Amino acid sequence: MRKREKIFPIILAAGPSDHLPFPKPLAMFGGKTALAIAMENCARLERPLVVLGCDAERVRRAVPRAAQVVLNRGWRRGQITSLRRALKQIPANAAFLIYPIDRPLLKRKTIQQLARAFQTREESQEIVIPRHGSLYGHPAIVSGKLRQEFFKSKTARDVIYRLPSRVRAIEVQTRAIFTDFDTPESYRLCLRKFKSRIRMSDSPASTPQKTGGRPSPA
Repeated sequence: MRKREKIFPIILAAGPSDHLPFPKPLAMFGGKTALAIAMENCARLERPLVVLGCDAERVRRAVPRAAQVVLNRGWRRGQITSLRRALKQIPANAAFLIYPIDRPLLKRKTIQQLARAFQTREESQEIVIPRHGSLYGHPAIVSGKLRQEFFKSKTARDVIYRLPSRVRAIEVQTRAIFTDFDTPESYRLCLRKFKSRIRMSDSPASTPQKTGGRPSPA
């Protein structure tokens, strides 16, 4: 039986929000920030690392104490620099979850599904990613064995898709894995979807009904 591996969530929140009036990590969805949602989704994994860069001082105040803050002063050089900064903070052989902050529609059950798939993967598989239909999305879980490749490649995508044979793709029943936001329009669209999901979960049809009394005779 494969030994259970620790998975460290790396929440990438260092990038700019040039087209928004607020930093992406502080975008509000149903009374919670995108950062708070990401933290809750990773609750059953190891202590999350939150990488900050652009607007770091403003965002830092919203980072829960349960997270470790990693500051990336070189955030202008791309997302891979944030990932490298975080990788230096976790054990060398540890697995890690790459979680972009702009996926606010993700749910904890999707993260748990990916984590279970990672723990039960084949020996040759070092990466687990979600797929909906024919499209792949985020987040991805990566074995510590591939750690050094992220220091030699230009992007994380280069590593993840380099060898299909080492990737386990998990079919998920949600488009949240590739629904992001970076403009006011895409933010409003995400917000509408988020609110619609809340309404559906609160509707009587989605709530189990209690029944009382004796069953009617056949």
